Amino acid sequence: MATVALGFASFVNGQGVDAEEIFDRAALKLDLRNDPSQPISLGSFLTSVDIAADITQNENFGLWLGSEFRPEDLGILGYLCLSSPTLGDALTNMARLFPLFQRQSTLKLSPYRGKLCLEYQVLDGAIVSRRHDSELTLGVICNLMRRALGDHWSPLEVHLTHTRPMLVNEHMKVFRCDVRFSQPTNAIVFNLSDLRKTMPGADPQLFRIIQHSFSQLQERIPIPATVRDRARAEIVELIQSGPPRLDQVADRLGVPSWTLSRQLREEGCAFSELIESSRKVLTCHYLQYTSLSVSKVAELAGYAETSSFSHAFNRWFGMSPKRWRAQRSTPTSLYTRS
Repeated sequence: MATVALGFASFVNGQGVDAEEIFDRAALKLDLRNDPSQPISLGSFLTSVDIAADITQNENFGLWLGSEFRPEDLGILGYLCLSSPTLGDALTNMARLFPLFQRQSTLKLSPYRGKLCLEYQVLDGAIVSRRHDSELTLGVICNLMRRALGDHWSPLEVHLTHTRPMLVNEHMKVFRCDVRFSQPTNAIVFNLSDLRKTMPGADPQLFRIIQHSFSQLQERIPIPATVRDRARAEIVELIQSGPPRLDQVADRLGVPSWTLSRQLREEGCAFSELIESSRKVLTCHYLQYTSLSVSKVAELAGYAETSSFSHAFNRWFGMSPKRWRAQRSTPTSLYTRS
C-alpha cells in the first residue's frame, strides 16, 4: 500500500535526496495526499529503494531505512498490530493478513530449534531486488516487537537469504544479535515467551474497526502466485552462486523434481527458460538502476566469468552491457546535500 512510500519519502528526504524525483525515475505514480491506501507496485517501490541506495552510495540503505521505519508507517496493517491485545496476536494477525497488504508475499510463524521464528518471503519471481526489501521488512518487524518488549529487546538470531555483505557490523548494530547470511529464508528468531507480552497500544475498538477494513479488502481475492512465479522467486534467491539445479528449487518448494518439471510444462515453460529469463531481468535491473560494475552485475546474475556474461548479453540484446546501459542512463543528480 502507498502509505509505505510516506515513510520511505520521509527517510530519503532526510538524507538530502529528492524522493519525488526518485519515484518518477522508478515509474512510481503516487497520490499520497488523497489516497494513502492505494495499491502500488512492489517492484517499482523496491526500484526506488535501489535508486536511493545507489545515489547515496549506502550499501546498507534498506537496513537503516528499516531501523527507523515505524509500524505506523505500514498504515492499517501497522495499526492492526499495534491495537492487538498481545504481541502474539499482533504477529499472528500480521502473518495472516500480510498477503492482502503485500501481494504474492508470505509471513509465517514457525518452530525453530525449541524457539520460534517469523519467516518472510516474496513469492513473485518478477521481483529481483531482494536485499534491501528483506532488511527493511525484518527491521520494521523488530520495531513492532520492541513496542511490546521494550527498546532494549533484541532477537536471538536474524537470518537473511542474501550473501554476506562487506559492512556486517552495521547489521549487528541494527539487530543487536547474531546475523546469519545465505540462509534458506529471511527470518527473526525469538523466544516463545515473548508472545505473551501485552501490546502497550492495545485498543479493542480500533482493532475491530481495522479488522472490518481488512474484511472488505479480503473480498478482493488476491491472485495466487503461479508455480512459475514461485520457482523464479527461488531462482533469484539462489542464482548468485551459479545457475540453480531443478532439484534445488523443487526442494525449496517442497515438491519432487518431476512434479515441478510437470507443473512448469503445464504453465507453458521449461526450467531452463526460467533460468535464462531470470538472468535477463536481473541484469537489466542492475544495469539500469544501479552503478554496479559490469563484472559485479555478471556475478549477481550467476556468471563465473564476465566474458561469458558479455557473450550472453550480446546474444540477448545485440550489443554490449556498457552500450545498453549508456542508452538507458538517467542523471543521478538527486543528492542535494553538499
